[in-house]
Amino acid sequence: MKRKQNYKLRASALQISLALALTSISAVLFAASFGSPGGGTQVPGAEEPNVPVSTMAIDKVAPAVFNGDVRDLPQVPQTELARPELEPPFNAKQLLAEAHVPQPETPNIPLAPMPAPIQNFPGITRTDICTGGQCGAGTPPDTNGAVGRNHYIQAVNSAYGIYSKTGTLLASFTENALWTGSGTFCDGNGGGDPVVIYDALADRWILTHLAYSGGGSTGPFYQCIAASKTSDPVSGGWYLYAVRTDTGAAGQPPVNTINDYPKFGVWTDCLYYAANGFQMPAGSYNGGEFASFSRSDMYAGLPLTGALGFAASTSDFFTMIPSDLEAPVVGDYNGVPPAGRPNFYVQESLTAFNYRVRTFTPGTNCGGGGTLSAATTVSQTSYTGSGPRVPQPNTTNTLDTLFDRMMQKVQYRKVGSAESLWVVHPVQNSGQTNRPQWAQINVTGGTIATTPVQQQIYGPDSTLHRWMGSIAADIEGNVALGYSTSNGTSPNFPSIAYSGRLAGDPLNTLPQTETQLIAGAGSQTGTCGGSACTRWGDYASMSVDPSDGCTFWYTTEYYTSQANGSSNPPIWSTRIGSFKFPSCAAPTATPSAKLQRQPRLRLR
Repeated sequence: MKRKQNYKLRASALQISLALALTSISAVLFAASFGSPGGGTQVPGAEEPNVPVSTMAIDKVAPAVFNGDVRDLPQVPQTELARPELEPPFNAKQLLAEAHVPQPETPNIPLAPMPAPIQNFPGITRTDICTGGQCGAGTPPDTNGAVGRNHYIQAVNSAYGIYSKTGTLLASFTENALWTGSGTFCDGNGGGDPVVIYDALADRWILTHLAYSGGGSTGPFYQCIAASKTSDPVSGGWYLYAVRTDTGAAGQPPVNTINDYPKFGVWTDCLYYAANGFQMPAGSYNGGEFASFSRSDMYAGLPLTGALGFAASTSDFFTMIPSDLEAPVVGDYNGVPPAGRPNFYVQESLTAFNYRVRTFTPGTNCGGGGTLSAATTVSQTSYTGSGPRVPQPNTTNTLDTLFDRMMQKVQYRKVGSAESLWVVHPVQNSGQTNRPQWAQINVTGGTIATTPVQQQIYGPDSTLHRWMGSIAADIEGNVALGYSTSNGTSPNFPSIAYSGRLAGDPLNTLPQTETQLIAGAGSQTGTCGGSACTRWGDYASMSVDPSDGCTFWYTTEYYTSQANGSSNPPIWSTRIGSFKFPSCAAPTATPSAKLQRQPRLRLR
């Protein structure tokens, strides 16, 4: 029997178009950064007011409901994404870059190689055919993903792929296919910047992307949020929420504000969101956006309670990323934040060498009245610049690093009583290769320490550029950092690799040495919209398996041949791999631990 699909709109009077944006920016941010040894020194006159900001309630958003199997979604058009190059706010750290002497980097003393991959299989390719049409609809692919108890879901521009944990593709479908017939603005207006979230506390999935019409030159702008009805993302059905973000309401983004580079984190109470606001059609940065959405409403298919805030015309909110829970409960391991612990938002400062960490305390049921706190500054090792370009073999075309902005995900990990945030972003010192700077930020007891537990600008050699990183820690505190590698000499085409550390290794080092997931076979030399494609990745994603709390899963992009890299537009490929440290063992639940473990989210 053919599986039946069925859409219906629940509480249609409440079906609000509230929204969001597009374009993962390949920002031409800044060519160099300034600061002085000591990490927290600011450029004179660059300070901005450091004050808390409140959220205002959005009108409740009624869901459309997809009751079918995603393998039976219809074939619908998926428009090629033509993304404007949006200029980010001025980075004041560049003012005295040439006179700046960076702090010494921590040497990396190798101890052992990283473990070999357990799984290593192809993800979505640009020209693959998904349910709904061609999978790829933009460059770069914005590759990211998440791992659940039984599935791995990958997202690219502009499609999703659902895999078994042994690499079998179970279903793939475009953004527009999932939303077709929903009767919302997200129907037919998928705009990419997809994000996948697995909520281990509820055993549910969230797929989200932007929506806009007319190429994104004017609003409205929406965030399309799909929450799985069950733990089965293939045939269990989806609740579909179309949320408008350029509402124009007091304290919220002005009308025609496109929400670029949206990022999400799931917590014990809410789904948290942040994005960069740009006023369209001018494309000028006009502030940072942040929001909270009720998990309990989403998973019960109720009209969605949420709140949205906007910090106008301040670079201190540029590319904030909310913290995310990865494998929070495994056997008798309970890494759930204590009750009442707020979510943490982290930003790489544009005015000083530091991280800016805020807490977000939501209103009732994640609605209005929430507060994003003033920032606590956390010091970091200084550097002279970042990017903006990475060389490739056999071409003068270079790749964008996104300069020194924060990369997803910001992972919260609790080991014993110690609570930490793990973060990474790209940097570069004069005359050196691009390198990831990672840090462990102490947030034990909800107090943000102003000095990292440990940090490092990771450069195990002086030949390869390493960028587009993503970092995570397993339940024992072992760490894995994934990234892209390249240089201008063949055969060092853009490739995928990872390094790491065991919890007991010397601080400030990644002595578990680099292992390559796959070698790239081509440089990106094709054109996008008539000009050279320089953007790379925009996203990568390191996740921790909730089944054992030990296995890392990583995904990002590469090219399988020079012919694909030279195509107009380029035919990118993606890879999905997993690995674990042999010393990490999945805990088993004792009877007492079962009684004490965090209950799953109760659905109303």
